[in-house]
Amino acid sequence: FETVSGGVTITGALEVTGDITALTSDIRLKDEISPITKALDKVKSINGFTYKHNETAKVECNIDTGDQRFAGVSAQEIQAVLPEAVKPAPSNNEYLTVQYEKLVPLLIEAVKELSAKVDTLEASVTSHTFNAGKARE
Repeated sequence: FETVSGGVTITGALEVTGDITALTSDIRLKDEISPITKALDKVKSINGFTYKHNETAKVECNIDTGDQRFAGVSAQEIQAVLPEAVKPAPSNNEYLTVQYEKLVPLLIEAVKELSAKVDTLEASVTSHTFNAGKARE
């Protein structure tokens, strides 16, 4: 591995047997906090897919994974809805990469929005069932 400007560059697989801790999560260290709005719409605009790296990845980024398939998303799609989760690729800063751990807050908010919709639908069904039962009496 190689150390670069306060970080480490590793070519090849990285296997870690302990925890990986990055930056901070402590609310006391944060200002200008903004909620993630319309999270469900944002998640719905992102496509998940499987893929193989192409010749450009090999030539421009020195990524040669042969016929291995990966699962991922498009950095451009993520950048459109959550630019904080996208940064230049370490292998070539003309290309983009996704910091997948930064998608978690978006997914949390989308689940909460979806849960609120389910709660509304359940209340509506319960109310409808109750009113239908009263009408039969």
